[in-house]
Amino acid sequence: MPWRQLVDAGAVFRKGQLGLVAAGPGTGKSAMIQTMAQVGDGEGTLASALYFSADTDASTFFKRSAAISTGYQMSDVDSMMLEGTDQGIEQAVIRDTAHMRADFRSSLSDQDVYDEIDAYAEVYGEYPELMVFDNLSNIYVQGFDDERQGINATCTMLHDIARETNSAVITLHHVTGIYEGEPKPVPMSGLINKVSKIPEVIFTLHRTGTVLNVSVVKNRNGHADASGNTFYGLPVDLGRMRVG
Repeated sequence: MPWRQLVDAGAVFRKGQLGLVAAGPGTGKSAMIQTMAQVGDGEGTLASALYFSADTDASTFFKRSAAISTGYQMSDVDSMMLEGTDQGIEQAVIRDTAHMRADFRSSLSDQDVYDEIDAYAEVYGEYPELMVFDNLSNIYVQGFDDERQGINATCTMLHDIARETNSAVITLHHVTGIYEGEPKPVPMSGLINKVSKIPEVIFTLHRTGTVLNVSVVKNRNGHADASGNTFYGLPVDLGRMRVG
């Protein structure tokens, strides 16, 4: 994780555990986690990663990766792609995401997830150190018609995957409507479908201008504040996918 203030607070995602990051649309949760997956600790240490990008298509994912790699605005990357002048950018993305593999199916069953993880292990001889699921509502466990029961079953599945593979597993999730688009802290009770019991670590995010505020509302490894009122501010420029 490249953000020293979170590391110093013991608010990190650990192998063998499930972490959850929740925020309203457009707040920056995908930017935060894709940045972390791509840059590692910011000092050259990278974790092999399997990224289930169900909520983001391949083109958008590429533009975000390009912005992280180059510092260009995503709009500029988009223009270069349309003009066919993105060769240098493509090379930068290939270089900086060599440790990452991504699945872009928009909806995955539990069996789809297991098959993809097994295929990764078959090819690379080991499980990835990091798995990201963006986001929780795009993954479903077969046999559950009730939404809340299904979401909790998915959380349990991801928790089991973390334990069985010793990977750090992170899932992104939504918050209830009263916190969507609002520049105020999100408490642990603000998660949709109340999925807070299973993950070991939960971050909620809210943005004030150019600052992404990270509330550690649950942390079995250190300090947490379930109210969300204790938070760590990270400078953010979503146009350039800059966090921290």
